[in-house]
Amino acid sequence: MRRARTAIAAALGLLLLAGPAEAGDAAAFQALVKAAQQEGSVVLDGPPLDKVREAVTRQFAKTYGITVTYISSGGPKSAPRIRAERAAERYLLDVFVTGADTAIFTVVPSGWVDPIEPALIDPLATDPARWRDGHLWFADPGHEMLRLTAYVTPVVAVNSKLVKPGEVGRFTDLLDPKWRGKIIAKDPTVTGTSGSLISYLYLTFGGDYVAKLYKEQKPFISRNSRQASQALANGNYPIWLGADMHETLHFRQLGYPVAFVFPSDGPRIVSGGWGFVGLMNKAPHPNAAKLLVNWLAGPEGAATYAKAAEFVSLRTDIDQDWAEDFTKLKPGETYLDTYDYKFITEQRDAAFQRVQKLLGL
Repeated sequence: MRRARTAIAAALGLLLLAGPAEAGDAAAFQALVKAAQQEGSVVLDGPPLDKVREAVTRQFAKTYGITVTYISSGGPKSAPRIRAERAAERYLLDVFVTGADTAIFTVVPSGWVDPIEPALIDPLATDPARWRDGHLWFADPGHEMLRLTAYVTPVVAVNSKLVKPGEVGRFTDLLDPKWRGKIIAKDPTVTGTSGSLISYLYLTFGGDYVAKLYKEQKPFISRNSRQASQALANGNYPIWLGADMHETLHFRQLGYPVAFVFPSDGPRIVSGGWGFVGLMNKAPHPNAAKLLVNWLAGPEGAATYAKAAEFVSLRTDIDQDWAEDFTKLKPGETYLDTYDYKFITEQRDAAFQRVQKLLGL
């Protein structure tokens, strides 16, 4: 346990490769706006969320008069398409908004993006005082991509008619024999967010805990978040480990007796959703592309994107009263940032591989 907590402590905190962004250049930014408006359009690949598509395309066009062509196949599905296009020397995309794994393991190593930091010239976007912890956040050591969002994500949800308050107050409570066969668990064989969860449990509580939880407790393994949330809401299962926040909130809003639990024996988990933005090189609309990333990093774009996607922005100067209070990072709390570059590249996948061997998967 002590070794596990030492390992996890290395990834605690939320410093994500902060770097000294330029203070911004108002005159250069105004020149960029004019050049972008002459191009008249920009192509964005973003999350497959209708609210995001509608909000971003509408507001950017309203502010700058520039049409956004929005492709919403999602990061993992977009990557093969982009690879094929670029192999054929077809450069169709200007800006890419994606999650951590696609950004760190595909986009950056493939050389698809130019470093985003030099392109950020809007003074409102680059003012460090307007960002959490007083700096812009970057996804990787080379500052190829910018991180826009960070929020606390619950990993345990319960049916409050079947689970009494305090019955699942700790992760170790999940090992109680009375929950055997009564837990839905996110598939531990899948990388990404599922890999982050199983790695988190392994690093925090060790191999014996993970083996007991996933073998002796005989959880029902699910890859379908909508079906799992429906089963929880209907009372087919009292506990969901690896709960999807948005799906659970949807059923709660419909009046179902579902609630989140934040176990006290482990740090809270921070995620980022589709929170990384990259500036594609050889972009067909280079000026509009730079303007769009400045807008997404600035107050209007950050507020528009965060609210539509329901991801908490890393900016501190925008209204985020719409967000659930538990999703907001608070001083004095201990967190594990699962979108941290070092956690992903040095700890998560190594732990994931050990878990797969341990469970015989």
